[in-house]
Amino acid sequence: MKRFSQGMMFLAALVVGLGISLTMSQIPRGKNTEPTDQSYAVLLENRNTLRKDIYQLTHEIDYLTEKKEAYELVMEDEDGLYEKMHKELLRNGRFLGYEEVRGPGLQLKLQDGPAKEGEVPGSMDSWLRIIHNEDMLKLLNELRIHGAEAIEINGQRVTETSEIFCSWAFISINGEKLPAPFTIKVVGDLSRLSAYGVADFTQIKNLLSRGILVEVEKRPIMTLEASIAPLTPLFAEENQR
Repeated sequence: MKRFSQGMMFLAALVVGLGISLTMSQIPRGKNTEPTDQSYAVLLENRNTLRKDIYQLTHEIDYLTEKKEAYELVMEDEDGLYEKMHKELLRNGRFLGYEEVRGPGLQLKLQDGPAKEGEVPGSMDSWLRIIHNEDMLKLLNELRIHGAEAIEINGQRVTETSEIFCSWAFISINGEKLPAPFTIKVVGDLSRLSAYGVADFTQIKNLLSRGILVEVEKRPIMTLEASIAPLTPLFAEENQR
């Protein structure tokens, strides 16, 4: 590794030296010699080319230095590095829905409200007592603001790639049509979530005022099952150096 690093530094010095020599060789000699427009253009082009080469070589050296240091870490503590990478993979999987999550939080149950006496089907009264995808989105946003770290609805983990929209009598999440009632499990900061559950002017209070049935229960520990397959990007490309 040391010889590799020294070789790269030697190569960098060699390129810089050649560039300087090339530039100096283009300078006109003699006391009374004035550079022509053509010779000045050549000097300018050589200077720009040299700057570009130095810039690219500097970045290449930085990149190779990072790789060298990473290889040295692997050689020094291969087992320790593997363990750290494995823990990071599991952590990412928990928050992306690939792995189950355990922790404290809230459990909410939402159910469409009962029809009022004399209610006309399709009226505003019937619309208000039904849970819509906009209601669920507002509730999820408020839960995240107030300490939620992982959320599950009727067994489906909600992640940044999850869609939530109405599908007749169902709400579709992760391609699955889920019927009411909706059981929402939320793992996160229990103190903040509990305060949100009883606060005024929230989406929970809005749903209750419309006649929708809402139950909120604190849980010291609960499990959110994994339900999301690992995402394989088809169009988002990795940034190439």
